[in-house]
Amino acid sequence: MTPESSTSVADRCVVVVNSCDAYIDVWPLFFAAFKDRWRDCPFPVVVNTESLDVAESGLRVSSHVLRPDQRPSSWGARLLATLNDQSSEYVLMLFDDFVLEEPVDSEAVDRCLEWMDADPDISVFYLSHVPGAARPGSRYQGFEAIPRLTNYRLNSAPALWRRKHLIELTRAEDSPWIWELFGTSRTFLHRGKYFCAQPGHESIYRYNYTMGGAIYRGKWVPQVAGPLIERYRLGINMLDRGITGAQGAPRTTVEKLRMLAQGFRASGWLALVIVWLLLLTKLRARKGQV
Repeated sequence: MTPESSTSVADRCVVVVNSCDAYIDVWPLFFAAFKDRWRDCPFPVVVNTESLDVAESGLRVSSHVLRPDQRPSSWGARLLATLNDQSSEYVLMLFDDFVLEEPVDSEAVDRCLEWMDADPDISVFYLSHVPGAARPGSRYQGFEAIPRLTNYRLNSAPALWRRKHLIELTRAEDSPWIWELFGTSRTFLHRGKYFCAQPGHESIYRYNYTMGGAIYRGKWVPQVAGPLIERYRLGINMLDRGITGAQGAPRTTVEKLRMLAQGFRASGWLALVIVWLLLLTKLRARKGQV
């Protein structure tokens, strides 16, 4: 990275941790691992939540909290408020259950930011692989381009985002699930370039993404959280929140129909493209199993 003052380096990117007040019991685990596994993090950390303040020694961390009369009710509106209140060019987008298990590759983070500096059309570098028809052979070492018509081209995986592009792709009425599933359709007409880590090169920000992180549908995944809670001697009783398996119960038909209706409200006719892509993916999976 080009030599700069410590202040300008720190302010060029902000780490946004998406959470809510109801997940305050998850924060001790997230930040214990974060401080342990990214000890040289130069960026400020902002927790996107409703009303509770975060205090963590050894980190430049704060909550994005608004007055009660200003607090939006939806997740999308909260995310937009958080992003709009930042001054940095870039955002490292995380969720509170993405608990680090290995040291962060700070040099690789810097390298991604340099690439984004050089090409203002780059929207995102996802730090894990996005399944689908990705194009190998990217000019960016360890990454590959994500074609336009790809499922989950917009997704919640740890990622370095150009903040303005992330704002353009987010709607106030979004929930995390609608933003990820149907919000992907917004990327089809977006001008940005999208990249994800190639398989085998997902070493920048390592967490247990194969099991969905430390929380699944509001409950602890014991195979993920248990060893980490023990490692950091946090004394968290997982039974207070509840525990679940890696997959949990499948969504009911009513839940699926409700999500489909929300998707049409969020994305209009482009939601049909998402439905078609999902059906195509399932057909290919079934064909591969025959």
